[in-house]
Amino acid sequence: MKRWMKRSTIIFIMNWWAKFCPSAVSIICILLITSCKKEGDFNLGASPSSNVGVIYTDTLTLTNQTFLLNDSLISGRPANLSFGGYSDPGVTGVTYAEAYTSLSLNSSNVDYTGLTIDSSNLYLYYDYAFGDTEIGQDFAVHQITTQMDVSVPYQTNTDFVTYDPTVGGSKAGVKPRPIQKPTLSIPLTNAFATTLLSAADDRNNTDFKSNFYGIVIKSNNNSTGSVIRATFSNSTTSTFTSPTKLIVYFKRAGKKDSAIFNLTHNTPSFNRVLTDRSSTPISSLIVNSDNITDALTNNKCYIQAGTGIVTKVTIPHLLNLATINGASVIVNKAILVAPIDESSNLATYLPVREIGLVELNPDNTYKYRNGQLAFVTGSVPNNQGQYPTATSSPSDGITREYRLDITRYVQFLLSGRYANDGFILYPTFNMYYTNRSVLNSFNASSRKMRLEIYYTKIN
Repeated sequence: MKRWMKRSTIIFIMNWWAKFCPSAVSIICILLITSCKKEGDFNLGASPSSNVGVIYTDTLTLTNQTFLLNDSLISGRPANLSFGGYSDPGVTGVTYAEAYTSLSLNSSNVDYTGLTIDSSNLYLYYDYAFGDTEIGQDFAVHQITTQMDVSVPYQTNTDFVTYDPTVGGSKAGVKPRPIQKPTLSIPLTNAFATTLLSAADDRNNTDFKSNFYGIVIKSNNNSTGSVIRATFSNSTTSTFTSPTKLIVYFKRAGKKDSAIFNLTHNTPSFNRVLTDRSSTPISSLIVNSDNITDALTNNKCYIQAGTGIVTKVTIPHLLNLATINGASVIVNKAILVAPIDESSNLATYLPVREIGLVELNPDNTYKYRNGQLAFVTGSVPNNQGQYPTATSSPSDGITREYRLDITRYVQFLLSGRYANDGFILYPTFNMYYTNRSVLNSFNASSRKMRLEIYYTKIN
């Protein structure tokens, strides 16, 4: 039988079994998964000498590097505001997040003359904190001095938006409790409140924004503890209305009143992330495209949201699998397994919540295909016949790891449709997260990164 006819026949039979005998296919899959972790042939009813069978291997060489690719991490108009800082000694170092946002008037064309300010507060509803929440942290509010533009694609490393160094409000010793006490109240100075009301006096929202550019919320005096994720004022659902807002309380003619300013989503805003990786294994990652091999990081790899820290993976000898002993190969399943280093203080520093894959060019720039960023896609199409990006969240349990189905991608590499230039593992949420993951590389002594491949040889 000609090779192409044999291959078509096998594919037809496998598809027929999957459609009409799903239980049999499930039994076969269970046998494959529970078999010993080394290369071998799993025959599907053919004679022992036949090449028609499913073969498993997880010994293909992978190369790993940790890269800094921070030249395109867009954080403009984020879904949440992130601020604070955490210290991760010996791993990623110190990370700070600063939230820049404009303010919007709750009421326009209001006369704010002839009044006496009692107090003012910035109320921030938050639902997440990353870092050591048992450390009391200091926060500060400053007035932005550079007018922002909603059309500008601000990035996490944007540094041209400035602010007044004078502290407009602060709060010390904050220990975030996202569940028990989800609102952070930061008292503001009367001088700051006076400036704010003066900019809002008898103005509409457009004129106000032209006179008051917004606020930045950040760590005060470089204190560290955790990075807080807060909502905007209009982050609402059918069952929830965000209490985030800035309120100035005042009296006029002995009567109490207040002015409300909203922190509104989809207005000029962004989250900035700053890092100090001194005295860490990745301290040499300073400018975009800097990289370091796993041999210099004790066989570890790193990923950190918001900072551009990613892990590159290449499969240098994959094409050796294209033909084996004169037989062509069809990939039945290819799973990239990236185990998380269990000694990396996961109780305090939760791993990156979701990672994806994107291909790189030989010069380590992002690869584009048909005008689109070349994400590595999964192997199961959606209802529209499209293949979504392959992503994975860390598994629960004793052994935590990411598992990504890259069957389609590997088959394309073997067929020559795609160039085998490698890809990166990157955090899919960079706008308002700063979580990090430490991964075991392919050269780790145990629980190493690996590519699990099930394939069929076709004569």
